[in-house]
Amino acid sequence: MKKQLIFSCFLFGWWAVCFTAAADFYMVAGTTPVKKEIKSIPYTISSPGFYYIAKDVLCAPGHHGITVASDDATIDLMGFTMTGPGTGTNHGIYMNARSNVEIRNGTVTLFGSNGIYEQSQSSGRDHRIYNIRARSNRGGGIIIFGKGAHIEDCTASGNAEQGIFAGMGSKVVGNTALENGGDGIYGNGGNLVARNVSAENSGYGIFAANGSTITGNVVYNN
Repeated sequence: MKKQLIFSCFLFGWWAVCFTAAADFYMVAGTTPVKKEIKSIPYTISSPGFYYIAKDVLCAPGHHGITVASDDATIDLMGFTMTGPGTGTNHGIYMNARSNVEIRNGTVTLFGSNGIYEQSQSSGRDHRIYNIRARSNRGGGIIIFGKGAHIEDCTASGNAEQGIFAGMGSKVVGNTALENGGDGIYGNGGNLVARNVSAENSGYGIFAANGSTITGNVVYNN
């Protein structure tokens, strides 16, 4: 009985540590964040916090999938897929002049324009895009015009235009750009473009403007 009690306490302690670590992983810097499930799309984020989907979601025509109307937001797709209608001019995840938005862990596909899009070159900044698969969108895959983005471990494939566009001063690391209708990876200046694979794209495999560092990439058949 004593051994069983000790073992049970050990399991409870281990579970508590893991749960706490997971909770910390999803925290957003700043005040106590909103934590909210996005149960359907279209959806607008209007407050800082942590947002997630817990199933595949389908977007009707004429809408962006998720519109981010707040700074300091995290969107975790939790391995699920956001699917667009395959027509129109709307984006999967749309931002305009936002800052400090993180998008991670899922697939964005079949939207009428870009999979993920930050529109503002002058005011958008400091976004983080991790482990996203942007595929078969009718515009680009991951298009971030804002400055200082970090795009890592993503795949952009089969999109009609550019696979990945990164604004000035951005890091593009460890991604795959495959069979896109424009450039595989485009850096707008002062970028770090490292350890990516860019292949079978209709434009340049990698294009990076002045002041960029390009290192350790694999580029072929573009």
